[in-house]
Amino acid sequence: MSVTIADDVVITVKIGFSTSAGNNTIPINSTITAIVYTDVSSYVRDISIKRGRSSELDDFTTGNCRVTFDNRQRVFDPENTAGPYYGKLTPGRPILIEATAPGGIAEGTFQGYIDQWDQQYENPKDAVAAVTASDAFKVLNLLTLRSAWDYYIDLINPIAWFRFDDGDAPSTAFESVSSKALGVWKNSSGVASTGASTTSIVKYNDSSAASFNASGFIEVPLATMPFQYGDSTTKTLTFWISTTTTTNGSYGIFYKPGNEATIAVGMVVTGGVGVIQAQWGSISGINTATAFTSAITVNDGKPHNIRLNWNSPTGELYVDDVKATTTASFTTSTPTETNIVIGKPYTSSATATYNMTSYFTGTIDEMVFLNSFEELFYSDFINGLADGFPAYYQMEQVLLMAGWMFDADSLSVDATNCQGLDIENKSVLSFLKQCEQANQGRLFTSREGVVTYLSRNEFATNSICNTSQRTFGDSTGELPYLDLEFTYNDQLIFNRSIVSRKDGATAVIEDSSSQGQYFIRTDNLSGLINDSDADMADIARMRVATYKQPQLRIDKMTFTPRRTPSMYSHAISDDIGTRITVKRRPQKVGSVISKELIIEGIEHEISNSSWVTTYNLSPAPVPFLILDNSVYGKLDSTNVLGY
Repeated sequence: MSVTIADDVVITVKIGFSTSAGNNTIPINSTITAIVYTDVSSYVRDISIKRGRSSELDDFTTGNCRVTFDNRQRVFDPENTAGPYYGKLTPGRPILIEATAPGGIAEGTFQGYIDQWDQQYENPKDAVAAVTASDAFKVLNLLTLRSAWDYYIDLINPIAWFRFDDGDAPSTAFESVSSKALGVWKNSSGVASTGASTTSIVKYNDSSAASFNASGFIEVPLATMPFQYGDSTTKTLTFWISTTTTTNGSYGIFYKPGNEATIAVGMVVTGGVGVIQAQWGSISGINTATAFTSAITVNDGKPHNIRLNWNSPTGELYVDDVKATTTASFTTSTPTETNIVIGKPYTSSATATYNMTSYFTGTIDEMVFLNSFEELFYSDFINGLADGFPAYYQMEQVLLMAGWMFDADSLSVDATNCQGLDIENKSVLSFLKQCEQANQGRLFTSREGVVTYLSRNEFATNSICNTSQRTFGDSTGELPYLDLEFTYNDQLIFNRSIVSRKDGATAVIEDSSSQGQYFIRTDNLSGLINDSDADMADIARMRVATYKQPQLRIDKMTFTPRRTPSMYSHAISDDIGTRITVKRRPQKVGSVISKELIIEGIEHEISNSSWVTTYNLSPAPVPFLILDNSVYGKLDSTNVLGY
């Protein structure tokens, strides 16, 4: 049951002993609301919470908490077989701390995942369990990403998927969905042979690919394929190729014969230029077929995506997501092959016009069969992490790929486009932080356990960020504090900013007036994943404008709500990014010091008889120009042009 501390504030501490999500621990691929908690508040002695960062130029670190439980009955001893939670006192359990101010509602002050259950016995009378936990940042740092390609393939439920990643010298081609060796490598004589692997040609995928040397091919017995080619169903075949073959000729890539439908695709090289041609034969005897020829050059050594959609006896060919036009119809002969072949010559026409007479030379990778049309398959894949998509969108894609809880993120819209990146085996958190840096925003875990991203735009458009929510001070009518920490020094003076992006431009912005006063002080940001070179100068300009002069800073403010119990609601509900006003009248001499500040970090020390809260603070951002905005659309002495 919940426990009431000083001034009738109710504290509730819950642990996910019984949650049905995520195998009773972290609910990946589920929801945060699906966690089933057990109330253990009656054992609580004290709570310590620390979240956020010290200043606006620091990284947001993993938030943590420490809860001290009474353990005299060995309730939280993982080896006490008679304990009520025996078998459940394991790391990774979700923990939720809530507080309710008098007359208010329960609000989260920390949500995270338990790191350890420390036992402390003070014989003969006392024993405690000191439980520590970390917020979502720890989980996101542990989560590693699949390739974008893998994610999208699984998302659309393939019925067959040849990855061609069976080692350095594969003798079989495993089909990933069934995990069976359905394909067999053969040489030009049709005898079982050994193929060769090479580096994957699929973007964002580190698995290997199949290498073809103008004599070997892969044969897949049609009877083993886990689908049929009936005329009433739609299908998609998609795969990647890379080749530098410039010798004129026709090269077989894929051929599926049969009385239901003949599907074939090859490369035709004329005058050294290679293009893709696809063919579909009709059912009922295969008397006619339709051919499509793409105009895109594919023998340039670069990866190219081939996609065939068909609903017998018609179909479509896409190369790199560009649809080819219908070019011809022709009469076919009865197929001589009985199995699917990959990389082998084939005969599909009674004349020689559309036959592929040569073995393929090059690389084929990730051959996927789908039981439906995928009109935008290639686009969907590329758009996941391609160049030119906003930071928040990239973040959302990565969280989806990692299986992060569907209701445990809140990402504000921004306009900063990011580069596409290789994400396979990368930490989710590291990628999210790259997006945060590109936008110069704030990425943190909220007090309720939600991964939160405040773009820089929020500080002009969101009232929580751009309008002071309350005033702390030392005068009547102002919320009282215990202590303020002021600084006024040269540690945050930058009059030369060097900003560069990954594989892009470097911008250098300087302020000679500031350099004349404070010497040259350099701020350096490198490796940003912005999609535009122009962003580099904008970021550098903004940082110089903000930090070219020293500022009297209020770095920390400490207060106890017990002095004014109405402050409990503020201590409970305030979060990172909240804008507040702090005033100080030192010895009542001179004018009041008044600062508008942003909360960057929050600490709580809570016990049965006390509650002390500390805010780490930074100066509120200088407002920037927003066109057609009556408030922020006018430049004055406090405005700077922002990006």
